[in-house]
Amino acid sequence: MSTDRPIDTFVLQEFRLRAPDVGGEAARIVATFAAGIEPAVPLLTSIDDQRDVATLRGVHVGEDLEWDPRERSALAPLVASWQAPKQYGPRITERSESPPTHYRLAVTESGINNTNSEPLAGTPRNVKHASSSTALGLLWIGLPLGTHAGLLTLVGSHGDGATTRPDPEVWPLPFSRPLGVRIYESRR
Repeated sequence: MSTDRPIDTFVLQEFRLRAPDVGGEAARIVATFAAGIEPAVPLLTSIDDQRDVATLRGVHVGEDLEWDPRERSALAPLVASWQAPKQYGPRITERSESPPTHYRLAVTESGINNTNSEPLAGTPRNVKHASSSTALGLLWIGLPLGTHAGLLTLVGSHGDGATTRPDPEVWPLPFSRPLGVRIYESRR
């Protein structure tokens, strides 16, 4: 897929697996169907409960918003329940030339958005946070379509993730649960 066209919509599909994806079967299915999608985001696993997972796709102008029914069919034996797909309008869509190696997604239906503002220009490619040695490889921020409340933020970083992120079982759960924020990350 050409990345010359801007991303028009983010499509989030959250679902619950019958058992944690310890063997990586669900992740392999998602990766198979993400082949050719640019940029491809791997299966994301909740840091709160490994049975809760999500896929996120940036849909370019002119591409189909619908999830490939063959992917859903392939995942169906592993899935206990599906949530309705959610669509977000892009607020920021920035990425580096090389694909990130680790992803973290935060989603909430809380907070009121200013719907009259224009999408923001992102920061320069490969920006490093002053207190971090991890290069930012992707930043997507989306506002939910059809409502004024909520936010989706996906951060892709370069590196293995193990040495640059806090233990997912410790942080940021104390802050995220009361605020209604669901946090997912890619697994190795």
